[in-house]
Amino acid sequence: MTQNNNTLSANPPFFDVVSQVRAMRRLKSDPVPLEFLRKVLEAGVQAPSGQNTQPWKFLVIHDPDEKAWFRERYANAIETRFGGFGQIAEDGDSKFARQIKAVKYQCDHMHEFPLILLVAGERDWPFKVAEKDRVGLAPPNYGAVYPCVQNILLACRSLGLGAALTTMHQVFEDELHAHFGIPDTYGVVVAIPIGWPMGNFGPVTRKPAAEKTFFNKWGNTDPGEWG
Repeated sequence: MTQNNNTLSANPPFFDVVSQVRAMRRLKSDPVPLEFLRKVLEAGVQAPSGQNTQPWKFLVIHDPDEKAWFRERYANAIETRFGGFGQIAEDGDSKFARQIKAVKYQCDHMHEFPLILLVAGERDWPFKVAEKDRVGLAPPNYGAVYPCVQNILLACRSLGLGAALTTMHQVFEDELHAHFGIPDTYGVVVAIPIGWPMGNFGPVTRKPAAEKTFFNKWGNTDPGEWG
């Protein structure tokens, strides 16, 4: 019998990993081996990008003083934007309160984590912005950089490393660029603290794809005849 090459083949390891990439914000201070970091970053650069431009760069922050610098400004950014964590982080026991407690732990202990990874993207005006409207700095090429970020998160999970991306750096990005010497030709897309998790990995809670999928017209959930 001829095998149908279009048949979905089982690949449990991948589907197990992709269903367990949850944000791990409580990390141990134990060091991450350099070879593990390089493996994670190599996974990141395998991501596709238009014309294979690969418009990403990585800045790894592992010096204690530099991590403390980042943590101080990160905490201040949260305080100025959200007024801190409030009493909910101390007394609440709802799912939301537990999430806030995890974010608070990350904020309080970020300088103790093994490393903070900044993923930067080369600035590139979107096609929809006309030449006459291209004033100031272009945004980073988010569409190209985020597949790289997702590969990094998947690689961390595969190696047993905890990670959780944040974009709070945007509040102090000018200062971030000046302090670390990041050129204006790049914009920092995400910051990712990485380390060995204190908790256990487990399945994420997501709505099924069927609730998010339409066929041929928006709102139509019936695929009709297929094939």
